[in-house]
Amino acid sequence: MPKDANLLRTAAEPKQLVDTAVEFAASAEPADQNTLLGCLNASDFLLKLNTVREYDTARPKQLRVAKIIRVLRDSTHPASKQTLLSLARGGAFVGDNWLRQELLVRALVSIRPAPPEAIKYWDSQSTPLAVNRHITIDMLCENGTDPALALLERKLLEPEQEIEFKVVWIRDPMLRHRNDAPLLRAAERMITTTLPGELRFILLEALCTYDPDWYPGCSRPKPPPRALASGEARQVLRQICRFAKAKMILPPELKLAVEATFAEIGGEDETPTPVRRV
Repeated sequence: MPKDANLLRTAAEPKQLVDTAVEFAASAEPADQNTLLGCLNASDFLLKLNTVREYDTARPKQLRVAKIIRVLRDSTHPASKQTLLSLARGGAFVGDNWLRQELLVRALVSIRPAPPEAIKYWDSQSTPLAVNRHITIDMLCENGTDPALALLERKLLEPEQEIEFKVVWIRDPMLRHRNDAPLLRAAERMITTTLPGELRFILLEALCTYDPDWYPGCSRPKPPPRALASGEARQVLRQICRFAKAKMILPPELKLAVEATFAEIGGEDETPTPVRRV
């Protein structure tokens, strides 16, 4: 059944408006996506979905437009991804509303490798004054492609970013993705070349060990099981450990953690050292 673009302009009920927009969001046709894009960047359309107050006080997932963005995010059609990238270039959708900005920060993670429009948008959303800064860093790790991880590295190097937040990024989203080969390759570059001394040790620590005392609250990220790391990831981590043992003056506890990790992933060999159970 053909989609009715007129409903996007005339529907009075928010549910009918969302249902119609979802049909356009799921379409593979560029013309349908262009129609939807025009609506998403129109203030009057957005205000038919939620009130000004709701855009200030609701959670992002509670907004009616979130369902439309979710369909664009999950779609496999290139035209849907282009709609997300067009939103990232600016307009009423992102405007000055941090809730819709967060929805887009999260939706762009589905586009791999991350294109320049996504990187530029994430960059703007991860400045020291940006409301969505920490969520953006999380999404850079989740996207896990070289352009996203290069931006992550740049954020860790920016002097205007507070050191305490850099430590949080390393010990939370980076730790949760420490089995990912692309992140490990970026971490190898940071540890061997780019990061200042203190952060090198903190990153090495997050790759090789885990301490619940790092987290003062109840929410504690969990590192992925090392056994699930791919052969490529183990090889990169092996190189990092080898560099740390040869080139870094490690505190005793960190030295033990590096040596334990090196043994766990097989040392100089591909075969991991078996763990003795008692």
